[in-house]
Amino acid sequence: MGPSRHDPTRQVATFDPGAVATLAADRAAEMERFRWLIGEWTFENPVPATRLSPAYCDRGAAAFAASDDGMFICMVGREGRQTPLLSFDAWSRRWIYMLTTGSYGILRAPGWEGGRIVFTGAMTMLGIDREWRMTWTRNGDDAFGFVNEEQLADGSWSYIDEWRYQRKG
Repeated sequence: MGPSRHDPTRQVATFDPGAVATLAADRAAEMERFRWLIGEWTFENPVPATRLSPAYCDRGAAAFAASDDGMFICMVGREGRQTPLLSFDAWSRRWIYMLTTGSYGILRAPGWEGGRIVFTGAMTMLGIDREWRMTWTRNGDDAFGFVNEEQLADGSWSYIDEWRYQRKG
């Protein structure tokens, strides 16, 4: 306990400044593990046929950047607007993947295992709530991809689609 920053006459819980500084350093070190993502990429998103639609493959470009404060890896929109996408929570020691445009949710991952990281969590897409799993695989500095799956009622995972990225020139 200690005095409040806002009202020194009131006692509040306080954090050890040394421990808080360690958390900031841990976050910064972990954020370096995703730094390879920064830059411009091309992608393809092959989607299998469903009972309602034929198979197709979407192609396009994407860009990622670090936020000014270093707290996030952001998607960069065509107009240059950055939307936070990835962060590391030093308190829980987990990676956080944020869906905030079109699909909504917070997925979490305990960390990298070799060249893979697996995010899971509740997601809402097209008004439907699902438990989601997104498995990222890094293939060096110039290629990565991820597979999306949803959890079925029996607890098994069902393939949805995948995304394959190549660094631009």
